[in-house]
Amino acid sequence: MKPNVGMLYPVASAVNTYTPYSSITYGTGFVVSEARGADVQWETENGEFYGDDILLDAAKGIVGYTIAFEAAGLADTVRAKLLGEVKNNSTSEYTINGADAPDVGFGYIRRMRDNSGSSVVETFEAWWFYKVKFAQPNETARTKERTLEWRAPTLNGTGMGVYLTAAAEKPDFAAHQTFATLALAKSYLNTKAGISSGTT
Repeated sequence: MKPNVGMLYPVASAVNTYTPYSSITYGTGFVVSEARGADVQWETENGEFYGDDILLDAAKGIVGYTIAFEAAGLADTVRAKLLGEVKNNSTSEYTINGADAPDVGFGYIRRMRDNSGSSVVETFEAWWFYKVKFAQPNETARTKERTLEWRAPTLNGTGMGVYLTAAAEKPDFAAHQTFATLALAKSYLNTKAGISSGTT
C-alpha cells in the first residue's frame, strides 16, 4: 500500500431506495465541502475458538465501521442534507429537531504517493461507503483572539452493511478503486453519488 499524502473531494448522496439482496439507489449527489481529514475505524468480529489449550481459529470479519470526517466548513444546505435539519422556505430558517438523520452514501479521494522507483508517482484512490448515518456531536464557538484558532466541524458517521445482490452471503460496506488521474477518480465518485459533471 502506498503512503497517503492528501485527501480531497468529499461527496455524498441520500439513499433513495435500498432493497436487501437486490440494490441500493441514491438521489442527486453533492460535494460536501473541502476536505480536512477522515478517520475510518473498522469494527470486526472478535470470536476465538480454542482447543487443546491453543487458538484453533479466529473470526475477524467486518461487522461495521465509524467515520470521523472533518470538513473545512458546512453550508446550511449541506448540513440539512447530511443531518436532517429542516428548512422553513418562507423564512430560510433551519430547525434542528429530534428526527433521525438520513442514510447517505459517502465518498472521498485519497491522494497516494509512490516513490519506491526511480521517480515519484501520484495516484488517486477513490472510496465510496454505501450507507452511512452522520451526526455532529458538538458545536464550538469562541471569541477571536490575537492568535487565530481555526475551528472546523467534525461529523461522526456510523456505517452499515448492505446486501447488493441476490447471491450475497456477506454484506458490503465500501468500495474503492485507484486511478492514475484526479479527473478519473472524480468521475468514479460522481457516478456513485449521482453527480452530473456540470454541478462539480
